[in-house]
Amino acid sequence: MSVDSHHESRLHSESKKSASLPDPQEPESGHSERLSEKDSRSTAASNAELAPNGKYFRDLIRLIQCKICNKPLQQPLALPCGETLCRNCLPPAHERQNISYPDQPGRRQGFACPFKLCEGQEHSLADCNLDITLTNILTQLDNVLSPNLPPDPLGLSKYFTTNLDARAEVKEPQARVSVLLSGYNLAQNGDLPFDSGFPQHTIPDGSLTSKTSDGPLLTTLLAATRSEFDCQVCYCLYNSPITTSCGHTFCESCLERIRDHSNLCPFCRRPLSSYRNIITGKSNRRLTDLLSLMYPDAISARKTQISEDMPEGEPTVPIFACAMTFPRMPMFLHIFEPRYRQMIRKAITNGTRCFGMVTHRQGEAPIADGDFDAPFNRYGTMLYITNVQMFPDGRSLIETIGTYRFKISSYSWKDGYPIAKIERVEDIPYGDEESMEATERTLNPSSGDNPENLACLSTQELHQNCLNFVSLMRNNSVGWFTDRILNIYGHPPQDPALFPFWMATLLPINEQEKYLVLVSTSVRERLKLIMVWIKAMEQKRW
Repeated sequence: MSVDSHHESRLHSESKKSASLPDPQEPESGHSERLSEKDSRSTAASNAELAPNGKYFRDLIRLIQCKICNKPLQQPLALPCGETLCRNCLPPAHERQNISYPDQPGRRQGFACPFKLCEGQEHSLADCNLDITLTNILTQLDNVLSPNLPPDPLGLSKYFTTNLDARAEVKEPQARVSVLLSGYNLAQNGDLPFDSGFPQHTIPDGSLTSKTSDGPLLTTLLAATRSEFDCQVCYCLYNSPITTSCGHTFCESCLERIRDHSNLCPFCRRPLSSYRNIITGKSNRRLTDLLSLMYPDAISARKTQISEDMPEGEPTVPIFACAMTFPRMPMFLHIFEPRYRQMIRKAITNGTRCFGMVTHRQGEAPIADGDFDAPFNRYGTMLYITNVQMFPDGRSLIETIGTYRFKISSYSWKDGYPIAKIERVEDIPYGDEESMEATERTLNPSSGDNPENLACLSTQELHQNCLNFVSLMRNNSVGWFTDRILNIYGHPPQDPALFPFWMATLLPINEQEKYLVLVSTSVRERLKLIMVWIKAMEQKRW
């Protein structure tokens, strides 16, 4: 069993790199300023003065301990559930059956989560990588504490015993020494159970003496680790830190902005998991708790800053009711109506360069729209303007690219066009996708070579069958897949999540059918819809 350790080298230097969005826009207002070195020292000193008590130091030591081995985390792995453990404490892996998507190294190897909150939920090895930020923090912490450890680190453990309820007790009279160093000693030797406490401020009098008091030591520690808690996109303290499957950490809001324009990590350029898969994993609990404990004043100021930068009321986006479009697909528009000319001009002027594209409602409302009452459909795609060609008479030709899908929660009218409050539409997490595939294939075992039962096919087989159809159509010089069309829309995506969007863009299928692809949140279900279209077209041809 192994977990990808591609990023274990040069960890500390990597965390200092600058990661920027592929978006030409500037970062959100007020989020580009970092604490100065003076502010960092001031914050550290303030926290050191406010927290010199045993509970504080026990909480700090606990946050760097592994729940499995009780020692400080070594090569910490961030799990999808938000928990963290040592690489060597990872449970044995097993082969996962009937899983083909996502086809990534390590996804077919899984293990049962050892933490109670997960209740034995299965995690994929591919989702468990080295937590680079936490590794750097642990390194800085050890660099500060290890040189100050007492000369006889093992001598301390004889003064502690663990009773039945896992609480540490003192056996001899106490004298004031460094609680932080004492606790770190115990944790390094595995003598401090994760759920136990230790005496506040004191250890027994004896041969051990502290080289430093807790106050100055804590000040040094906070100053040394402060920069490791900065997001490398907004250059501010992490806000709801999310650790991706590649091991890098970003603010939740920064990750959302990254996903608007690319599915690659800005650090290592490895593909990111689906957004919902990342968010379902929730914030990195260790980093979140360390931030709250070590820098409470800075975190409070950060949250205040974010709330002040938030626009009043729920944000709205302009809506253009025109044609069907999909994420990652280009759309070319000739803008001539005065109301939409004004809409495009505003989108460019305010710097967002974005607007929502929906289709006009034809006939009865789609089932997915529910009770949504409007002359246009509820689901659409957010478009980003990549190029504009203006004409003297006010008309324009614009090039756009689909970024993400959305659902309209409410709308109103402004200057002749709709504006709406929207919710992002994301695919279901990988775990749910894998569970769906495994269940369908278990309940619908393949009988011979019968291709009619789509449920018995793996997700990768569905994708490959679609690719084979495209290849056949190209060989037969079908007009939908000519070189001219492919030069505009690109060749068939090898990513099964994007392929249905590409196929729906090119095939001459009515928009009601394409709408089913747009609203589907399952890669497997989208591929099955495309296969249904293909079978219908093949029957008509023959």
